[in-house]
Amino acid sequence: MLRLQGTLPFVRQEWRFLLFGLLLAFWSGPGQTYVISVIGGELRSEFDLTNGEFGTIYTFATLVCAAILWKAGPLVDRLPLKNFVFKVSLLMIAAMVAFGFVRGPVSLFFGIIAVRFLGQGMMTHIALTSMARRYEAERGRAVAIAALGFPLGEALFPPLIVLALGIVDWRLIWPAMAVLAAVTLLPATPFLIRHTTRQDGAGAAELRAADEDARQWTRSEMLRDGKFYLLAPTAMVPAAVITGLFIHQVYFIETKGWNFELWSLYFSVFAIAALIGGVISGFLVDIFRARRLLPFVLLPMSLGVLVFAYATNEALAALVMFFLGFGAGATNPVLSSLWPEIYGTRHLGAIRAVATVVMVFGSALGPVFMGLALDSGISLGSIAIASVGLAIAAAIAAKIALVSR
Repeated sequence: MLRLQGTLPFVRQEWRFLLFGLLLAFWSGPGQTYVISVIGGELRSEFDLTNGEFGTIYTFATLVCAAILWKAGPLVDRLPLKNFVFKVSLLMIAAMVAFGFVRGPVSLFFGIIAVRFLGQGMMTHIALTSMARRYEAERGRAVAIAALGFPLGEALFPPLIVLALGIVDWRLIWPAMAVLAAVTLLPATPFLIRHTTRQDGAGAAELRAADEDARQWTRSEMLRDGKFYLLAPTAMVPAAVITGLFIHQVYFIETKGWNFELWSLYFSVFAIAALIGGVISGFLVDIFRARRLLPFVLLPMSLGVLVFAYATNEALAALVMFFLGFGAGATNPVLSSLWPEIYGTRHLGAIRAVATVVMVFGSALGPVFMGLALDSGISLGSIAIASVGLAIAAAIAAKIALVSR
């Protein structure tokens, strides 16, 4: 076991690589639901789509992303990180530019595939896999620090996009984001990926020793392990529920009679809560290990969904965003640390790709089922009860899997 060092010395020594993970997480934003959903109203209006039709397009595009990620995810184990990240970043920048030129449901389908596979899929996968692989005793904090890029994106992208929509056409926003990504991400990547003495020296030797003491599962072995299928719903359910809520947020907010511009500002609350949840979760993972925290990680999200469904006072939107954000932030360090704890780090890219596919699959199901439910007249309250029921079932399944290990 590696010696657990203080957080400040760890950050001072490893700040470059931690910042690399944070930047990748931040620029995954244009492929995340919290960005695409903000322009969901414009997309539905321009292409004359119902909630169900838009959700179906989003779902099938996301399922295609999951299929591609199944094959592409293990590349993190085999290719040099610097070159691989640079190529993925270039493709993501090109995808953002192309998204501004979609002209109908078909091109929208392929545009969503491009930004979601490269953003939500590969950039997120690379950021969190690289953190979980390079550190052992500090794994939870490393993942939590890199994952701060997610709440940072959640705090900045939605309100800025809403502001920009009042000035320019939504199509101009995407190439503008591409230019900013090119300026901030591409020049910094080679510098930030440089190894430190901890990664190449004694720290690396200790990490190799820790790996040798643990069983190193292959992906095929993991897929034959029945416990994985009890753990997988904990990754799938929050992706399905939060993605479903956010992709249809314009409709939900209109139905509740709340102000959408004000709601978009509460993404800053979501981001702050995600930061708090991620930092607390990261510390707890390093102290107690991820397997002991997993059964409780869906509780904040469940509270947020219930408050959102039944709150009538618009001021409670801040509380909704706090619970949802705290839950989203806490999930990343726990899940990203769980897989190497159970299955080792040698094949972590391939193994975590499966977990990411599960998460992406969940994010694909949420929009279509919620969209179809809304088209059928099912209330937000009923959707919330079903979502919380799924979260409880996932927590019970995870507890059963981990107790029996």
